Amino acid sequence: MANPQAIDLQALRLSSIAKGLISSISDIDDRNFLARGLQNVPVPLQSRMARKYIDRYNQKKAGSQYRANTWLRRTIARLKPRFGVLFSITQNMPLPWHILSSIEKTKKHAGTLAMECVQITLDVSEENQHLPYEKIISLTYDAIATHAKAVGANVPFYAMRDDNLPTECYEIALLKMQCDRWWARQLKTIRRQFLELLEIATGQVGKDLYHDKKSKKFKRRGISPYSSKQAQREFNFAQASGRQFLEMMELQSSDGDVISLIEAVKSGMANPANRRNELMLRIRETEELADEMGYVGVFYTITCPSRFHANSSKWNGETPKDAQNYLTQTWARARSKLNRRGLKYFGVRVVEPHADGCPHWHMMLFMPKNKLQEVNAILRWYFIQEDKAELYDYYGPVQTRAKVANEWVDINTHGTHIKTVEKCVSYRAGTKKSELFKTYKQKRREWGLKKSQGKKAKAPSKFYRTFSPRFDAIKMDKSKGSAASYIAKYISKNIDGYQLSDHEDAETGENLQEQANPVLAWASTWNIRQFQFQGSPSVTVYRELRRMRSAINDETIEPIRHAADTANWKDYVKLQGGMCIGRAANFKSMYEVTQQGNDYAEVVRRIKGVLTNTDYKAVLKRTLENVHNVITQTSLKTRLVEWTRQLKGTAEKLAAKDSTNVGAADLSWTSGNNCTPIAAGSRAELLLDMMGTSKNDVDEVIKDLNSGKRISRNGQIYLIRDGQLQVLNVDEQIKHDQRLAIESLAKTYSQKAGSWHITEAHWQQAREYVELAYKYAQLDGRNTPNNTHSQKGLVTIGDWDLVTLVKQGSASAISDNDWWALDLMA
Repeated sequence: MANPQAIDLQALRLSSIAKGLISSISDIDDRNFLARGLQNVPVPLQSRMARKYIDRYNQKKAGSQYRANTWLRRTIARLKPRFGVLFSITQNMPLPWHILSSIEKTKKHAGTLAMECVQITLDVSEENQHLPYEKIISLTYDAIATHAKAVGANVPFYAMRDDNLPTECYEIALLKMQCDRWWARQLKTIRRQFLELLEIATGQVGKDLYHDKKSKKFKRRGISPYSSKQAQREFNFAQASGRQFLEMMELQSSDGDVISLIEAVKSGMANPANRRNELMLRIRETEELADEMGYVGVFYTITCPSRFHANSSKWNGETPKDAQNYLTQTWARARSKLNRRGLKYFGVRVVEPHADGCPHWHMMLFMPKNKLQEVNAILRWYFIQEDKAELYDYYGPVQTRAKVANEWVDINTHGTHIKTVEKCVSYRAGTKKSELFKTYKQKRREWGLKKSQGKKAKAPSKFYRTFSPRFDAIKMDKSKGSAASYIAKYISKNIDGYQLSDHEDAETGENLQEQANPVLAWASTWNIRQFQFQGSPSVTVYRELRRMRSAINDETIEPIRHAADTANWKDYVKLQGGMCIGRAANFKSMYEVTQQGNDYAEVVRRIKGVLTNTDYKAVLKRTLENVHNVITQTSLKTRLVEWTRQLKGTAEKLAAKDSTNVGAADLSWTSGNNCTPIAAGSRAELLLDMMGTSKNDVDEVIKDLNSGKRISRNGQIYLIRDGQLQVLNVDEQIKHDQRLAIESLAKTYSQKAGSWHITEAHWQQAREYVELAYKYAQLDGRNTPNNTHSQKGLVTIGDWDLVTLVKQGSASAISDNDWWALDLMA
């Protein structure tokens, strides 16, 4: 077309942001191509795709426009089959997009929801004043729970609402749903999971490797396995923020000892190395116990039906959390069946994601050798029950054929007991299964050839079996390795990737050590528990006993304390009563119970030590099973010292206060501040500035300082920071405020551009904006910019809004030569 005409964007179903981004393209053909493509995409995703298109389009490389158009065409073609799912996801958006897209706005919206719940409480109470208190609080709970569920919140006690809940439960739930902090935690999870679901739905999570002919290596086309890049960025940011907080804090004991909080965390189970070591110890000694009992080990791999897999054409928008719930509920039914049959088993379960984010389980279970087939049959039956037809359809279409058979018939009607009849029966051709079996034999031969040549290769699984896509059971072969070696790779991959530098991921073909962080981000985003032992005694008791490093004078507890202290898990299990002992174990945790122990009036239990379990049912069970049985009532308090968390350096300041006549708040503060360091007499300096004022004024200033306010006296600014009274230099404070404003604006610009990374362009734009605002304030005789305000109907435009108007071209810039700046106003 010689003179292409621009499409009228108002006539298309486009969001306002998408229209603005499309209008920024000068080339008419590219502009029309982008507009036509985006109108088929759900509205909440249009601005997102438009930004990614613009980023590719404006790259300073040859052919960037062509590559951007190719990317858009391929993306829409890939998403077209799941447009229905995308529309369903966006229609069920828990909050408006302008709130979900921003962390700050989501956090701020928590206060709005809390106030809405308070208003609902007032409205329901006013309408039902004639009813008893118990009925009013029940009606209030129902109303607020309905409101909270519409947002996607996890309402307390919601599953038990029909079980005649006591009034205390309703009160706890209402206190939570009227708290902005509770809502902030809920919205954080809701936002994180919904954005990750959008990433999965738009194909940003999955296996997408291609072979680069130049480098002869596999590369990824901007798609991340297990979790999206956005989820990984947020996870890394949260980890860094948490670590920064830990480094700022210290712990002080009731005995006066002070330790760094970060060092205390490193010594506990929050340290990945410690967590991995404990898991491997428990697995290895669990296997030794199984060998002593004559049990055999089976390694299970269990996954979900295809409707949970985002890379399947049958995917209906289910989240990884939904898939995990399916697996846990199915396992609960199978476990109940095993218990009813009296089948004993124990082991460990590991949860990890497929490349598309759908979870699957690896379980290592030990059981009696003569019960192996029965356990396998029960587990197989439960885990292939749902959507079973798709497993059979995998092996060919249903066909019919004639079959001759003998049937029992009525002798009075037919004159004989048996009659030969011809029936029409259905069967499956099995052609697909035959092909799969041939493929398996070919892969088996290739594996044997590599093995004979001394090459490293993995034996192919028997994928031709009917249930293999969902359920796979492999009996452990001691000649090939121990149980710990079977599962060690999965544990290391899901913690820190330790010793996996030379292993490849079966899902993606990439180095396993590099996949640890995406897996951790996946588990954090969807709140999925990665490891769980089955049939094992409480590990909490084990950890509590390890807190006591020296021998005690209690003959009942000392043997198990010594076993825990020497990391002898096998002896610990025996002293507890053995595997599968459950709640009848000899020792259990001792708690201190506090009624109404938190802001929500909940009963708070804090662990304090270990005590013996002498309940008659537990003693009877241990007696019947002929295991180690403790009948003496005794306890051991393991938490003898109370620890207080405080800012690092607080203990040192308090010690200095005790040794000198100078207050802790008067000490000069350390390097790295933005204020002028002060001498020890700052408190006296402030009091001198306030000479001639009343005692009430002095008390008011001290009260304001303690509440965090800043006090300006005689050209100095006083404040308390980190427990210290500081004097700020005005010029330094202005520079500090400018830096904070630039950081905030740069972050805002990056988020508006759809990026978590602040580029140099964002910094430059923020610096220009802030410098211009401060320049306007200086020309007006002020140190800091002001905001737009109205007084007696007269609107005065503030410095910040004036900069915005100047940037938009709606106002002219102010210079030093303007007539009002030269005091020439009439």
